[in-house]
Amino acid sequence: MKLGARIFKTGIAIVLAMLIASLLPKSAGMPTVAGIGAIVAMQPSVYRSYKTIKDQFQGNVIGAFLAVIMVSLFGDNIIIMGATVIVLIAMLFQFKLQHVATLATVTALIIMGQGSTTGNFYAAAFFRFILVMIGVFSSFIVNVAFFPPKYETKLYYNSMNIANDVFKWIKLVLNDTTEYHHVKEDTQTIKKRLQNLDQLFDYYKEERPLFKKHLPELNRKKIIFRQVVITTRRAYDVLRRMHRYQNDLHQVSNDLMLQIKLELDDLMTSYDQIMLSIAQKARYDYENFQMPVDNPQKIELIEAFKREMVEHKPESVYSVSNLMQIISAIEELSNDLEHLDRLVLSYFEYHKDDSEIEIDDEDLDL
Repeated sequence: MKLGARIFKTGIAIVLAMLIASLLPKSAGMPTVAGIGAIVAMQPSVYRSYKTIKDQFQGNVIGAFLAVIMVSLFGDNIIIMGATVIVLIAMLFQFKLQHVATLATVTALIIMGQGSTTGNFYAAAFFRFILVMIGVFSSFIVNVAFFPPKYETKLYYNSMNIANDVFKWIKLVLNDTTEYHHVKEDTQTIKKRLQNLDQLFDYYKEERPLFKKHLPELNRKKIIFRQVVITTRRAYDVLRRMHRYQNDLHQVSNDLMLQIKLELDDLMTSYDQIMLSIAQKARYDYENFQMPVDNPQKIELIEAFKREMVEHKPESVYSVSNLMQIISAIEELSNDLEHLDRLVLSYFEYHKDDSEIEIDDEDLDL
């Protein structure tokens, strides 16, 4: 069982919402309504909470007014409740507020559950609306004040952990010491982890700084981590193609296989070195960061591939097109690493005074 920060924040938001709700008069209703509002309104990022709080308010206002009108005109029959929800969701779509439909319908149903058209009903409906909004604001406050998400740390270590697993399998595939079904199972797991990594970056991409002067620095960090995610996914693509065409790979000449191993070893080392420099655990030569990247292994790999094609015979037991896919994936990884290298160098060159990227000490996927 894994308990993340969002689980703890949801629990704290429920407690806070119910404590505030308990300060209202007893006629306001059960404080658990505020707790329900806090659960539904909890967002995965601070910026998303800030961005949706206005939409939540508008959606709940629409839901509350529609519920009051429908109960006043037609009563609290369950068929009327169902029809009210249909109309409410249609209205929210019309106003482009469909993302708050869940909480708005909860508000409407809670109000319609009062089952009365007396004067007390309108007061009770108002208090039910207040209870739900207490839950919404409690979620926002907790999201801002407790366990602020450390996206840079999460992106850094998740990328490193995924890449390490990918590199482990690449080395084993190169040595032809793997079982096909084991690699297939693990690559499927890595694929899901990459999807989670993409989602995590989407949350990070939405973040905004408190002050505008920090926006250029944050945008540069986002560019770096976007390239980190792209490069990590590219490493997975190399593994996927090598695994798929493993039989073809091990039918090539010793010369080409040696150059593939040397190139991949160089790329894996480069990945680790670049990632360590992002965490400022490795140094960069700022004065020479504009110089072209010298990669003799890359040149030797292309030359070995050309020789292989010249010497290749039609009766050979491997497919040239399959081999080309492996070589092209390796070259794409090389290009993405070079691009990441230049982005990191550029960032630390132009942000010498405020260049710190906040990477905490972690050793597991977060």
